[in-house]
Amino acid sequence: MKFYLISDDETAASLIRTAILDRGLEFPAGNQCRLAGVPGLIRTLSQTLATEARQGTAAGPESQTTILLVMPEDAERGLDAVGLIHSELHCRLLLIGGISDSRLVLRAIRQGATEYLDQSELASELNHALDRIDQRRVRACTIGVWSACGGAGSSVVATNLACELAKKPGSCGLVDLKVEGGDLATLLNLKVTHTLADASRNVDGLDITVLRTCLVPHGSGVQLLSAAADYPSFAPVDTRGVQRALSLLGRQVDYLVVDLDRCLSHVAFTMAQSADFLLCVMRPDFVSLRRTKLMLEWLGESGLDRSRVRLVVNRTGLSGEVSVAQATEALQMPSAVDLPDEAKAMLRAVNNGEPLQLTAPSAKFSRRLAELAKELREAAARRQS
Repeated sequence: MKFYLISDDETAASLIRTAILDRGLEFPAGNQCRLAGVPGLIRTLSQTLATEARQGTAAGPESQTTILLVMPEDAERGLDAVGLIHSELHCRLLLIGGISDSRLVLRAIRQGATEYLDQSELASELNHALDRIDQRRVRACTIGVWSACGGAGSSVVATNLACELAKKPGSCGLVDLKVEGGDLATLLNLKVTHTLADASRNVDGLDITVLRTCLVPHGSGVQLLSAAADYPSFAPVDTRGVQRALSLLGRQVDYLVVDLDRCLSHVAFTMAQSADFLLCVMRPDFVSLRRTKLMLEWLGESGLDRSRVRLVVNRTGLSGEVSVAQATEALQMPSAVDLPDEAKAMLRAVNNGEPLQLTAPSAKFSRRLAELAKELREAAARRQS
């Protein structure tokens, strides 16, 4: 899907570009011009479409070109541009302007505009229009992973789950939102050069091209996005930048696994609220159980839908542990996933930066995690149907 913007109004242009990018849609800065540049834009697009036709890669309905034109103060110039675009190009044309003159709106539609959006309600009008344009695209299923206390193994669970979901290259993104220094890169033995903190320094310039410089591919097919490369890191990570990054990445993959900070900072809590599923990882001991109960109660009071939460009891099978049945009863959870303790194999996997899911798929931990991944896939499919 390609977007082009024609505007002499920089304020409106900035709002439009932000709305498109925040949805994860691609909109390179070079796809914008002033009204005087319409003839050049038409030549460029005509050449591009002709090349695609010769190569047999012409755009289908879902990737149709959309041109947004902000009407200038001289409405006749805008109408002339509409007529010229309509006569030369086969594309979707959205006009943005005032609606006080109904005759002007009617003339614009007759000249070839697909839709006319009210500039005084630009944010809502544009979002509704983008909903109609983008309605066929199913976004990635987002799975948040977090624990209420340290040592529960949430990062290990997130890493191995992502590897299990990445059955085909590029089908799963793994995002580290432990902004003061996460461990996902170490668990995957990957070197990170650019991070989400780097990208979010210029949110308005964050597009898919910039995001790709921050993604680190793993041999399993996982695409890793780290929040920070150093520890301790106090580089600010803007909530809006995180949301845009996840929207962009969510259009490239089928699943997003997000490792959330146990403190649930503002950024992490915002992501937790928007996740399709939340995996709450706990140790089978009283301290972890108590912290998990307090966290779930607080999340409930904060308006989080607990039906999206799945309890994951990690490192089970030890003498004297809190049983899964006791944990579900205390937390008032209908069920829980138990991941058996694989101390030696897991220690070897962590030290080597090789997820157990890949090196020992027949291990009890790996088999149970594969079952969890299957349940999540099926649940995601039901939500989309």
